[in-house]
Amino acid sequence: MTKAAILIIIALIVIVGIYTEMQRGNNLAATAKRLGLEFKSGLHPIPAELKGRGFDLLQQGASEIGNRMTGPHSGRLVDVFDYSFDATAAGEGFKAHPAVDDQINIERRNQTVVSLQSRVSLPDFDISPANTHMRSVAQRFGFLPIIMQNNKAFSQSYTLLANESEPVRRLFNADLQAFFLDHPGLVVEARGDHLLCYRFGKRLKANEIAGFMQRVDELMQLLEAAPGAD
Repeated sequence: MTKAAILIIIALIVIVGIYTEMQRGNNLAATAKRLGLEFKSGLHPIPAELKGRGFDLLQQGASEIGNRMTGPHSGRLVDVFDYSFDATAAGEGFKAHPAVDDQINIERRNQTVVSLQSRVSLPDFDISPANTHMRSVAQRFGFLPIIMQNNKAFSQSYTLLANESEPVRRLFNADLQAFFLDHPGLVVEARGDHLLCYRFGKRLKANEIAGFMQRVDELMQLLEAAPGAD
């Protein structure tokens, strides 16, 4: 293949990528309007209310989010945004782009995140699929694994971490465990009254966002009604 042909192919890939992102932005804007949310395309700083709270996801890449939807939803203020970062295939992300000679086994992870504030204070916890990539969230925040001995299916499906065991054990009652088993792949990080909900490497299509937000609403109702919530 000639050099000119290679350059043409690269240019076409770039053009297709730009067009795809423009279409996504238009579709997200329409979805935000239907949901009664404000939409801002492009990249923006991580919201101030999420900075410094110790969310593991937001330490994986640059301090920017994309395609932000924000506003009241189901009686709570919510933020819905894209968050992307480069990571090793089996591990975690990089705040800075990896060096050129480190590119092998690097993958791009894109996910849609729903951030919202609980009406009650929740114990800090992190729950993610047990078969996901290696994470150092436990070491980073001093969290310890919690095993639900009475529900083998739950403990085999999810890794539950917390800095205080008993409040989280009370919080994760039978109804909450059943919810997570019914919604495989869900990741939730709780820090006080703020939560992040997402799926690793899953960037939602515009027509999937309303359904995902409905599931997050169901989760919040369970969390706020659980014994471990204050």
